[in-house]
Amino acid sequence: MKALRITQLDLRQIGPFGDLTLHFPEKPSGMEDKAEIHILTGENGTGKTTVLEMLAMGLSNGNFGMAGLSKNNALDTGRFRQREAPSVLNLTYNNQEQFNLLSKISGQKVQEAKIITQDFWNGFGPNGKFNFAIFSYSGTRTVEHISIDGIREIPTHPFDAVFNFSNAINPKNLLQWIANTIAAEAIANTDDDAQEALRRREAITRIENCIKRIIDKPIKFRLSTKPFAVKIEIDHERLDFNQLPDGLKSIIAWIADLLMRMDRVQWVDDTPVFERNFILLLDEIEVHMHPAWQRKILPAVQQLFPNAQIFISTHSPFVVGSVDGAWIHKLEKPNGDSKLTPGYPKRSEDARSYRYWLEEVFGIDSEYGVGAEKELKHFYELRSALLKGANGTTQDDLITTARSLAGQSKELQNIMEFELRQLNRTLQTTLSL
Repeated sequence: MKALRITQLDLRQIGPFGDLTLHFPEKPSGMEDKAEIHILTGENGTGKTTVLEMLAMGLSNGNFGMAGLSKNNALDTGRFRQREAPSVLNLTYNNQEQFNLLSKISGQKVQEAKIITQDFWNGFGPNGKFNFAIFSYSGTRTVEHISIDGIREIPTHPFDAVFNFSNAINPKNLLQWIANTIAAEAIANTDDDAQEALRRREAITRIENCIKRIIDKPIKFRLSTKPFAVKIEIDHERLDFNQLPDGLKSIIAWIADLLMRMDRVQWVDDTPVFERNFILLLDEIEVHMHPAWQRKILPAVQQLFPNAQIFISTHSPFVVGSVDGAWIHKLEKPNGDSKLTPGYPKRSEDARSYRYWLEEVFGIDSEYGVGAEKELKHFYELRSALLKGANGTTQDDLITTARSLAGQSKELQNIMEFELRQLNRTLQTTLSL
């Protein structure tokens, strides 16, 4: 069966967008074994998060917690500015027969949207089972210290709050599922049911291996009984969740939650979890992460889920420059309404330097801190003035500035020495630090 994917998003009079159409190209040739990834970038307020939320809203037909449709067919939510013209949200798919959710929001009543949304909860395959899934996570994800007191069934549906970025993660359910799975493995081993024990172990191992790829450290989930709790073992040290750094909590929160949900879904067949077709919406993928982890998170996800279509937002050049074959969609807001920057989407290339992505995507051409950059600018202004015949006072100011810069780092010292040598050759002077 052909994998479902979103091919286009149209927004009219929604949030910061007056009239926006985003096309989502397929993954490039030669990337068949990697996920299709779309990276949303742009300054604050250009609508990156809004695009993700509107993708979720289109997929859910307006039937999720953070937004809905008003009676006049306009988006009714306090986050988005009011528009006089009717709001339009339209998603285009490559396989409308497989995915029979409503693709066009404009002109539909709320009740109709809710009725059609039931098709998702009834499943896409026979007997209410699923052959496709959707997940969304926000940048405020965390795993708090929540106690569990035993083995209990998880009462919620695996797609509970799946369209609601801020409420997608339930830390208590996550810890409970880990505890239940480890306990079920132990019981299966006691009952000599090797196949069931292996299935349970594989569910936990998937998460452990995924996180290990990112942090470059072995990680194990353990179940403690005195007191009853889920522990994480890193470098042979067992820690509670509340003892972990925020970056690791962030990684565990959405990756573990995602794999937990996929493990609990009643699928139509036995296709391995990592080979499933699904759509993932992830806001601020780099939140709380050290740059070393920011460089590894996207390549790991791209390799793990070859049949997924993934949409992320990011402010990190380390994320943008870390992966090959993704599509970058840069948003800008030149005249009040946000739009796609001309020339985009562009394909990401991991052979490009982070310096290149800083300037190309984020518009930052500075290499030093604000103070040093200011002094450098002043130095080059003085140098230009001297070359044009300025007086001795300018020369004194230039030497003072050069010495200040040279004292800040070896790199700046080398630059100043080079510039003074060039001036000496040109002006026949003997300037020195």
